[in-house]
Amino acid sequence: MPAISPLSAARAPSTATLSLLSNALRDLRIAAPTVTQHIQSRYASHQAQGRANKAADGAGKRLGAKKTGGEYVIPGNILFKQRGTHWFPGDHAFMGRDHTIHAGAPGYVRYYRDPARHPKRKYIGIVFDPKQVLPQPPHAVRRRQLGMLAYQMPASVSEALTLNVEIAAEVPAVPVTDALSASESSDVALPTPPARLNKQARTLRRSRGILDSLHLTLRPGYQYRTSNHEIGRAAERKEALAQAKGKTTRAYDEFKKGDRFAAWRKSAVRIARNNERRAMGRGKKGGKK
Repeated sequence: MPAISPLSAARAPSTATLSLLSNALRDLRIAAPTVTQHIQSRYASHQAQGRANKAADGAGKRLGAKKTGGEYVIPGNILFKQRGTHWFPGDHAFMGRDHTIHAGAPGYVRYYRDPARHPKRKYIGIVFDPKQVLPQPPHAVRRRQLGMLAYQMPASVSEALTLNVEIAAEVPAVPVTDALSASESSDVALPTPPARLNKQARTLRRSRGILDSLHLTLRPGYQYRTSNHEIGRAAERKEALAQAKGKTTRAYDEFKKGDRFAAWRKSAVRIARNNERRAMGRGKKGGKK
């Protein structure tokens, strides 16, 4: 028997052998039972969010009319709360950013339509007179707040003062003796005493000269008034008029700007006067009987 060499013993298997082994493994794999995993999915029995958990209606938003027609309101009052523009602001009313209509002036509420402005829109406005209606007729006089009417102002303030002086001068002067006898004999109403009218006329003439020197300008807020720098120089002008007559309005005739000694002296006099007043007040005990 020939001896087996070590090289032939370590030889690799043939292709036929490998093929038989692969077929046997494949048959074994097919014959083995398959193991399947059953995965169950559980669905929610109740909706987590949304309307299912809150089936009831929410709280009301308190929309609608807050003021009835003809009711008196002041600026800022809420007239109507709405979502969208079911109503529009009319005369003396305005709309907020959430479509709420507010009153813009004191007056009475009116709900109305204005075909001249829009054929379908409904408006809410404010009137100053309870008997006034909206919309106003075309080319009608515009109503003003507080019952004010258009008035033609005089050309200057001096003309108005002159008119008042002339009216005061037209009242006849009645002697005191005649007035007493007339009051005893009859119940006739007597005119104003002439001395009072003459004093009023003198005051008007004096103020007319002062007002003529003023320069009234239109200031913010639509008002005519004197500028601030002229108001600040009023004392200086008054002192100049007094010095022209040989008088002065100052407490100390010889005033020197920057004189600290004079300022200290005035302060000392003021403090002494106040101390004297306090001392006189302390002596009084108890109230008046």
